Amino acid sequence: MNTLSAAPEPDALPSPQAGGSGPPQRTAISTEFDAGTHLSGGDFTAPGRAVMSLSRVFVWMAVLGVAYMTLATAYDVFVRYVFHAPTSWATETSTYALILTIFCGAAHTHLSDKNVRIHFVLDRLGERGARDLKLVCAWLALVYVAIAAWQGILMVVTDYTHGARLFGLLLTPTWMPKTPIAAGLCLLAAAIVAEIDRTLAGTVAHWRRLLPYALGLVVILALAAFGRTPPVLPGTRLDLGSVLVLAAVLIGAFASCGARVGAGVLVIWAASIALFVGGQSLGAGALTAILFVAIIFFMALGVHVAFALAIVGMLSVYFMTPVPFPITLPDRAWSGVNSFSLTAVPLKVLMAIILVKTGMTNELFSIMAKLLRRLPGGLAHAATVGCAIFAALSGSSVATAATIGTVACPEMTRRRYSDRLTYGTVAAGGTLGILVPPSIAMIIYATTVGVPATKLFVAGIGPAILMTLAFMAVIVGWVLLKPDAAPRVSDQAVAQTRQGTIDAVLVLLMIGAVIVTLYAGVATATETGAIGVVLAVLLGTVRGRMSRAVLADCCANAVSVTCFIFLIIVGANILTFGFDYLKISQQIMAAATEAHVNRWLAFAIIVVVYVVLGAFLDSISMLVLTLPVVYPVMMSLGFDPLWFGVVLMIMAEVGLIHPPMGMNLFVLQGIGKNVTMREITLGALPFLVAMFATVIILCLFPEVALFLTQFSD
Repeated sequence: MNTLSAAPEPDALPSPQAGGSGPPQRTAISTEFDAGTHLSGGDFTAPGRAVMSLSRVFVWMAVLGVAYMTLATAYDVFVRYVFHAPTSWATETSTYALILTIFCGAAHTHLSDKNVRIHFVLDRLGERGARDLKLVCAWLALVYVAIAAWQGILMVVTDYTHGARLFGLLLTPTWMPKTPIAAGLCLLAAAIVAEIDRTLAGTVAHWRRLLPYALGLVVILALAAFGRTPPVLPGTRLDLGSVLVLAAVLIGAFASCGARVGAGVLVIWAASIALFVGGQSLGAGALTAILFVAIIFFMALGVHVAFALAIVGMLSVYFMTPVPFPITLPDRAWSGVNSFSLTAVPLKVLMAIILVKTGMTNELFSIMAKLLRRLPGGLAHAATVGCAIFAALSGSSVATAATIGTVACPEMTRRRYSDRLTYGTVAAGGTLGILVPPSIAMIIYATTVGVPATKLFVAGIGPAILMTLAFMAVIVGWVLLKPDAAPRVSDQAVAQTRQGTIDAVLVLLMIGAVIVTLYAGVATATETGAIGVVLAVLLGTVRGRMSRAVLADCCANAVSVTCFIFLIIVGANILTFGFDYLKISQQIMAAATEAHVNRWLAFAIIVVVYVVLGAFLDSISMLVLTLPVVYPVMMSLGFDPLWFGVVLMIMAEVGLIHPPMGMNLFVLQGIGKNVTMREITLGALPFLVAMFATVIILCLFPEVALFLTQFSD
């Protein structure tokens, strides 16, 4: 008797770069962490190997930060609920641990090529052209990171000298939690130099690969000589320290990489500076347009998203605002991540990774297939519902698509389901990862705009159910129109092992436990992440699949995902300094009010903007980039913040399943190595219609999202 196969071992979960025919890695969230991937010591010179080794030391410091967040938060929940004796230190120190995790893991994340970049131009160049463009992008990013690192050191020294303390129960000296920012940025700058070193391997003389390190040492000594207040370039507001960094980068680009790369870096920086300086006389409207054009340019060029946002933000600090000294950069990095609510992000990620690595989620698809086998396209329905269930644990769309796709896609293919239905179903089902609460994107939205995360989670319940049913309706209609797309599976062909059934039941009980602790008031939305991690570790241990090595690997993987997300948030926070100074949101609101623009017309325009952005950006990047501008406008037009948050989650999901970015599409191409991107994309298109239909229903009947929120106070 045939049995519905279980998933491969968790370590075999494919990553988007798997397969010989797939494109280079583009995904934002990977469920794999391999300390050796992209980090072969033979690719580097001796200084590069030293940077690589130091990044590995730092990443395990970041792992300790994740572990501390989990234990401290879980302990605080336990003593508060059981003994009514909350701690005075857990929340504050967990926030510091988050900062440690982000910046200590940044260099290793970058060297592992886990940071997000857009390959729109890179994929259209030959091997040499792509290599040179990557070098140009690295040198561009190095200017920002080096200046931010230098200013980070000055920030720490200044706080230490003045004896500044944080306003909190612990009265912590500010230099202590800020030190990881400075140290992490310094190592990240060294990692970018090591990236240049690695890219040049086998193409230039050995001494030319060493030159960037030598220049870096010279710059460090010169900046140290300048002290805490470097002199200003005569006749300008520019400090000599920043000018020195830019000059060293240009010299390094020409001397180590050649005229093509050096000229590219020179032209881009010269044009960018000229554009921002010249734009000052054109008014706020022109400066706003310059900001957006610059963002699109740097991203399309292939600069990592986090660095592209930060570079444009840095240019606005230097040339658009009256701030004479760019200490704003590390200050914005600090303010962008100094929030306890954001600790939920690494903890949610870690919980999902543990469940995948220990194989606890493998049988979810089999259980759903057993229950839904009689519906037309039963296995496709099983994949959709399986995605919705796993989404409640992962909080990530890409992780959801990868986990369920690993099990569902091979099985549906074996049962002769069409490739379009198979991969389109899982690509769409994966998008539920940021709509089914509690999701990472919802946490970031709630933290950014200041709405209660718990109420936003409640608002997402109805729309999540509605969209799941809409996806299932698409499947039914598809199969009725094309019966050959989904041959009926016999009852005998769907079976589960006893152990698999136990796993699935335990996971469902875990979901229930996390939800109960949230809505019963035992833990906050942020704290449920720690509870989920503890429960996941306990389940893995009870089932005999947890070891110190597995747990350490899961934590390291969570660090990788956390760093990429928060580097984008830091970049966006720097960028919003220019937005705030220009009062872009206020101007747009005033223009809309004066023109008496219909609010639904404004809403439709914003929907179109998100569809376009989704073609190039991941969901996290879209949220942190647009919310400072879009949210105030929507509130001024009278839209409910919870309702808008839910709609925004759906619009962010749209970008996950339409090209060219479409990260869920790339994940699934890695799983189905012989399936073309065209087939996967065409399979996802009918589900896009269902997503837009869900948005229309929410516009017509906002109570779908808001009804349950009135009971959540």
